[in-house]
Amino acid sequence: MTTPEQPRRETLTQVQRMLARARPEQLRRLLADIEAAEMSADRGESTPQRRAS
Repeated sequence: MTTPEQPRRETLTQVQRMLARARPEQLRRLLADIEAAEMSADRGESTPQRRAS
């Protein structure tokens, strides 16, 4: 996946809407997944995958 210089506006808006509608437990799981991905990246491991709920 390539990263554009400027983020697509509609994509950013969609993500903001999803986060605004998320329940607290969903946000906690998202943050935990991000932290786990950062820690595994630091160790050179592959990123853990989680199925959408």
